[in-house]
Order: sequence, then structure tokens, then C-alpha cells
Amino acid sequence: MAKLNPYLNFNNNCREAMNFYKDALGGQLEMQTVAEMPAMAAQMPPEMKDQILHSVLTSGDMVIMASDMNRSKPIEGNTFGICVNCSSEEELNRLFSKLSAGGKVNQPVAMMPWGDLFGDLTDKYGKSWMFNFHKS
Repeated sequence: MAKLNPYLNFNNNCREAMNFYKDALGGQLEMQTVAEMPAMAAQMPPEMKDQILHSVLTSGDMVIMASDMNRSKPIEGNTFGICVNCSSEEELNRLFSKLSAGGKVNQPVAMMPWGDLFGDLTDKYGKSWMFNFHKS
């Protein structure tokens, strides 16, 4: 069964914010910078190498994900989305297909450099959804 969690977008202060949340909420924090993903780093300006590409704070059943990477300039209202962590590739494809109907596919479902199957879309109501399946 899929699990939902917030995915927060920051304007170059993701590291600071996620460390604050870790201090406040406890748990384990993992962060990947742009520089740690050579294929991604090659496409980015050098000043972005220390930006957070992806981070995950896990505290019990609570999971918060975040990044400094944004499709548009971050303003309150577009700084978060819903991430659906799927339990299978079939579930990801089924949910992605249904929620993308009448909406816009921003990132078609594909294997990502971090090793997960991922896709993201904006539904017909303007809400941002990300779908992820971690192949173990």
C-alpha cells in the first residue's frame, strides 16, 4: 500500500531547514547534494553543486522529504507537493496514470540517477504529485 508524505521545496536553504526539523522532531536525516550525482552536476552551474538535490527525514512513521531544486521560483503556495511512495512498480504506474488524466506530466515515470523509479505531475486541479518506487 502506498504511503503519502510532504515534499518541501526551499530556496537554497534546504540543508538549514532540514537540520532544524531534525533537531525539533528527531529521527534520521539523509541528504544528497547536486555534486554527489555526477550526471546531474554536469547539467548544473558550478554554484549549485552544494545545493540539496534530495533529503529525507525519518522519525518513526513520519517522513518529510525536501530539496533546493525547483521548477519555478519558490513562493509560498508552490513550495510543497505530495509524494506517494509506492509499494510496487505496478502501483506507481496505475496511480500515476489515473492522477495524470486531464493534468500535466512534468517528469514521465523513469529510473532516476538515485536508483528509484520516479515521475511527477500536476493534476487537473493544479496540485503537485510525485510518485516514487524504491527497488530494493
